[in-house]
Amino acid sequence: MRCFYCISAPDTPPQLLSARKLSDYEVELSWQPPLEANSDVLYYIVRIWNETTELWQNVTETSVVINVDSESSYNASVSSWTRLGDGGVLIYISFTTTDAEPFNPPRNVTFANVTASSVTLLWRPPTEPNGIIVHYTIYYSNNNTVAEQRVLVSDLLAAASPDSGLSYTLTRLIGGTNYTLWMTSSTVQGDGGVQSEPLYLLLPEDAAPLSAKHRIFKSGCE
Repeated sequence: MRCFYCISAPDTPPQLLSARKLSDYEVELSWQPPLEANSDVLYYIVRIWNETTELWQNVTETSVVINVDSESSYNASVSSWTRLGDGGVLIYISFTTTDAEPFNPPRNVTFANVTASSVTLLWRPPTEPNGIIVHYTIYYSNNNTVAEQRVLVSDLLAAASPDSGLSYTLTRLIGGTNYTLWMTSSTVQGDGGVQSEPLYLLLPEDAAPLSAKHRIFKSGCE
């Protein structure tokens, strides 16, 4: 009898395994399902280890939060399991819980709510922060000078998720002026020397007061 539908173990491991530091003692591992699982993935086996500890966890989602020691190096692997096993394939990474500088800048930086004296910047956190982002810096230049505004993460509205959009309104700008704006993100180790692509913005002119001939006066007598 020929087999028209056969189930086998995965041919490929999970994809895009990454580690993101949530706090001094917590790291989130996340990944994507395998391209060729060959049947339904029932669960994932996550292994985390270093020179002194080893941890195994079975999870059904594609992410897990693990407890770690502050400032240590770890290895992690993830395999996907079907009814016929994991196929002997897994994905592996090494990571450290020591804060470093970000590898990339804030993402999707744009602006909204432009007035003659203010603009609201919107952005998303960097994909590879290498630690906990403690502040963002907004740089803005009018060709003559470069000013900066440091924005503490603790002063921003709490995000619904770590990848949610953030915003901040710059004020005390000069109407009718061309500005160039860019951003960096910093851990306690610095910003890594990486910045977002510049944005170019022309603020509208301040509203001019009405001239005397355009003013409307009410008569004192009716």
